[in-house]
Amino acid sequence: MTFALKFMTRLIHQLLILFTLLLAGSLQAETASKNHIPGQPLPKDYDVAVIGGTPAGIAAAIAAGRAGKTVIIIEQAPVLGGVLSSGVLRLDDKYVEANSGVMEEFRLRVRDYHRTEMADDPLVQAHAKQSSPKPWNIAEGRAWEPHTAARIYAEMVAEHPGITTRFNEVAVDVKMKGDRVTGVITRERDNQGKLGAQHTYTGKVIIDATYEADLAEYANIPYRIGREARSAEEPHAGVIYTDYFRRGKAKGTLPSTILPHSTGEADHRSQAFTYRITAKDYGTPDHPYRLKEAPPGYDPAKYSWGKGKPIIPNGKFDLLGINWGGDLVGHGTRWVLANWEERVEIEKIYRNHDLGYLYYIQTEGGSPHIGLPDDEFQDNGNFPYRLYVRQGRRIEGLYTLTESDLHKDLRGDGFRGPLHPDSIAIGIYGMDAHRVQGPDGRKEPVSGKGAAEGTLHLHDATGPYQIPYGTLVPKEHKGIIFPVGLSCTHVAICSVRMEPVWSSLGQAAGVAAAIAIDNKQELKDVSVKQIQDELLRQCSVLFFYTDLPLDNPAFTAVQKLSLLGAVAGPDMDDYNTADKSKGLASLEMTAYRFRPDDPITMGEFSQMAVNGLQIPLSITASHFTDVPRGHPVYKYIETLYDYSSQSQKPFFDYKVNKDSRSALAYPDQQVSEAKASRIISGLLQISVPAQPKLDRILTRSKAAQMVYQHATIRK
Repeated sequence: MTFALKFMTRLIHQLLILFTLLLAGSLQAETASKNHIPGQPLPKDYDVAVIGGTPAGIAAAIAAGRAGKTVIIIEQAPVLGGVLSSGVLRLDDKYVEANSGVMEEFRLRVRDYHRTEMADDPLVQAHAKQSSPKPWNIAEGRAWEPHTAARIYAEMVAEHPGITTRFNEVAVDVKMKGDRVTGVITRERDNQGKLGAQHTYTGKVIIDATYEADLAEYANIPYRIGREARSAEEPHAGVIYTDYFRRGKAKGTLPSTILPHSTGEADHRSQAFTYRITAKDYGTPDHPYRLKEAPPGYDPAKYSWGKGKPIIPNGKFDLLGINWGGDLVGHGTRWVLANWEERVEIEKIYRNHDLGYLYYIQTEGGSPHIGLPDDEFQDNGNFPYRLYVRQGRRIEGLYTLTESDLHKDLRGDGFRGPLHPDSIAIGIYGMDAHRVQGPDGRKEPVSGKGAAEGTLHLHDATGPYQIPYGTLVPKEHKGIIFPVGLSCTHVAICSVRMEPVWSSLGQAAGVAAAIAIDNKQELKDVSVKQIQDELLRQCSVLFFYTDLPLDNPAFTAVQKLSLLGAVAGPDMDDYNTADKSKGLASLEMTAYRFRPDDPITMGEFSQMAVNGLQIPLSITASHFTDVPRGHPVYKYIETLYDYSSQSQKPFFDYKVNKDSRSALAYPDQQVSEAKASRIISGLLQISVPAQPKLDRILTRSKAAQMVYQHATIRK
């Protein structure tokens, strides 16, 4: 390639970047001025006021906007997207199938943008050849450049004429009427943290989608901060030393081990926060984005660099450092509890620490070719707008999510967390906490004083789990809902804190707000079933499967039946074993399947029919030698027998053994449409219309649709 051609190619590339940034800016300006006529005051009264243009806040606003509600988003940065447009460059989604609702719409738009406008990027081309389930695949929209996230979120919001956005503005107080939050008071805040003009907005419902949950403080809503003490529900709570992120330190222990000095005591501390600096590989040390001098307080002993390589287009990656990088402990709780004036000073502490990490990389780390990105955060010195706040306040809600709600062994079935029929979102990430204290130096002990403390990495113990609606709603206060600072413990937030989960919770909050307004109800009184129905219409997942796409005709039926415990659990070979791990620890794709096209067995159908139609259990004795007590479907087969024996037209088939005192139920036998119709007719005491091909064997998806259809009719 000639020099001239190289020059033209680079020029075109830079122009495309400039066009992208200008487009994003124009979209943000358009969004900010929505419903606002120049020269006239901005409207102050809205149906829904969303504080925080985070992924949760955006999803909440879009959900409420789809319901025809007027919405205002108050965002502290000059762009939408929270940390996803401020340095967190990837989806922490484990399985791509875990994304749904607004977050899935975002991922697909990123995917399409990369495959079209970024199709010539070498990394996009390389990722397009990967297996799509691989994490952080940019050709699948699972990683991006910060300005790409900002642009796409701006486009998504701009498509809803009822949504107005205010940038560079933060909440500083609330308006109250008794125990009801009726509005929010804000002040303008520039990139340097200087506060300006004050504004007041009112809403029929207020949604706090900030990472800090500041409105809980302003409204005197009880909340948690820091860590709870160890308990039966939370064996990993409180002060804890583990072997995570410290390979080779705790010799003689098995992986995933709690170490001595783990007292389990409660404290006020939070896990490490950081600025997720976006780095760019310029390929040469003589680029203009090298730091010319060390930041104040620079200490090379705080850092270590293991080399990085691009994971997103244009040679970029993030400088996520765990114990010896960008992470910084000791200021997280202080940040959350501080006011906006105090946060300016705390921002400087984090900024200097993280710039120190970059300076170390460029000097002693031997990577002078790496620098701040020339085409990101251009109005902020190419530095991220937002601090990465991993956890903030957690309200005291109608239900408090604990470790045992996420753990697949404490109260789960060894495969998933315990069932929550009132689920409005799922979590699909291990309980994952960065360090809370230390280490104090390179010669850190295995545990105890001076060692890294508070780190959790419970991916093997965490199963897919559901999050109940009650976690979003304060116990006493009215008019406000918290999809980010939800009611949960420190250990639980260590999984919930992933943006796909917060986005799903935000969408549920927006749906609940719209329903509450329409029905003139308090948020705590909104029907969870009504919320679930609307979320399913918006393609949100409430129960996780790896093989049930959002466009599957049986999607809604399977989701609703699963929440009723009507879908049979996993086979024994689906469980994790020491030598063959399945689930979040290995991303084994054969785990968490519904198997929609497999024939349904009599045992599986008995559970689906009894629980799906909500038939009370009835068991008079153990009748079947092939379904003894302890069999997974024992109580459902016996219930079918009891109801059938009482009917004028028995509907459950079985074969009597030679002793005439026992029988065979054939739980593994496939079920025809005719047999399924007879069973449903008998249980509901109705006549189910005959199907065209009654001898056809039912698939699991068809069976779910049949049962759900009649369950809906019955109600």
